[in-house]
Amino acid sequence: MKIHFYQFILLTLLTCSFTPVLFAQHQADTWYFGTDGAGLRFSECQVTTLTNGHFEGYEGVATISDKITGELLFYTNSEWVMNKMHDTIPNSNLIVNGNTITQVLILQKPGSNTIYYIITSEVQGFSGQHYRYHAVDISMNGGLGGMLFKDSVLYNMPSTEKITAIKHNNGNDLWIVGHEYNTNNFLSFHYTASGINTTPVVSAIGKVHGDPSTASAVGELKASPNGQKIACVTLYHPNIELFDFNKSTGVLSNLLTIPAMAGYDGLNYPISNLYGLSFSKNSKMLYATQWLSSDSLSKIIQFNVSSNDSIQISNSKFTIFSTSEKNLYSLKLAPDEKIYVAQNPTKHFLGRINFPDSVGLSCGYVDSAISLGSSHSGWGLNNLMEYDEYCTEIPDGISPEISSTIIEVHPNPCSDRLVVTFGNLSTAVYEIRVRSVTGQLFLLPFSRIHSQALVDVHNLPSGVYLLQIVDEHKRINNRKFSVVH
Repeated sequence: MKIHFYQFILLTLLTCSFTPVLFAQHQADTWYFGTDGAGLRFSECQVTTLTNGHFEGYEGVATISDKITGELLFYTNSEWVMNKMHDTIPNSNLIVNGNTITQVLILQKPGSNTIYYIITSEVQGFSGQHYRYHAVDISMNGGLGGMLFKDSVLYNMPSTEKITAIKHNNGNDLWIVGHEYNTNNFLSFHYTASGINTTPVVSAIGKVHGDPSTASAVGELKASPNGQKIACVTLYHPNIELFDFNKSTGVLSNLLTIPAMAGYDGLNYPISNLYGLSFSKNSKMLYATQWLSSDSLSKIIQFNVSSNDSIQISNSKFTIFSTSEKNLYSLKLAPDEKIYVAQNPTKHFLGRINFPDSVGLSCGYVDSAISLGSSHSGWGLNNLMEYDEYCTEIPDGISPEISSTIIEVHPNPCSDRLVVTFGNLSTAVYEIRVRSVTGQLFLLPFSRIHSQALVDVHNLPSGVYLLQIVDEHKRINNRKFSVVH
């Protein structure tokens, strides 16, 4: 039996008194991207390839699905908007050369079941269109959607190509976060049921996003699934920047600069070639792509950012993959908890990080994980807001009820002993199970000391495993860990 985690949330809403609105349930179930109709469909923990997209989505792309049913609603490349029948929505021409910007964003309007805003940026800080917002009402044209309005100015100053969103701390509103061009100003716009407040909260922090070539406008801006961190890269000016984000005020603070290997252009100008970013589901691991480094390789780099210490984070840097055969671009955390990697040029595959929460090679990167048939991915993938609800498979015989237990495992990776720390799990009898990634079950000896259990893992081969804690009500809690000998 497969139970979708979103269904648990829906059942909770139907049976409990619970007021916050959940923005991201099935909204990321469908992706369209690439130059020739490529796409993915996520359903019941499974992913399938789509080839029926109908636009050139070379770089900045976004697709939105119904949050309850997962039905495709519409998708965009910043130039045009396509409906669920893959036809162009009338009057949906947005910005010129929009398919060359790094990020575009689709957000459901708080409090509305039918209205969605599209947030566009401008090409490398110089096209003059700045940050704009446009609205699609999905109830128009017999449910195919129509433009409610377009080209409303969000910020009347040059902007970068970076844009992301984070849930407000009140559980109902959103923050839209971007960056001004040729300054160090981050911009946080409060998005409520009344619309977007176009006067942003400004955080002057970090490096200036600007240079003579305008390439510093390029590169991804991503938030962690828990909304507490923001990471940012620029194509020029090496180094990744990591910030704390206040979900109540919209303020960025506590800059941590993470050194990254720089490349060089023909004038020996320092150029990072950093482009893609993604946090893992647990918000503790950060991944970046460097599409061309100083050693002429394209790389995926991993950092453990859980320490909040710049030295420890820098020392955790690990190259999980490098290649001279292609370039690696956008990274995107998907509903199946895996991170997908855009590859270009002339590659008909997506890479995939299968266990992003795990350290080093145990993250399980597979380079040609998803075949796109005759289609290509281009640079971009689906830039929806990062979410914190995912597809989760529950084994047969386990109740779908989700307990509120807080569980941590350490050290991770481990070699001899895994320490499991429980939050509010009762002292009643429970079972600890360990499964391999192929589903093999291991019943390991463990001892309990107060709020911890010590699990003997020394006989497990090196690899990635799923720890399952089952309480007396057959409620289950899952944690991934890796064993390295």
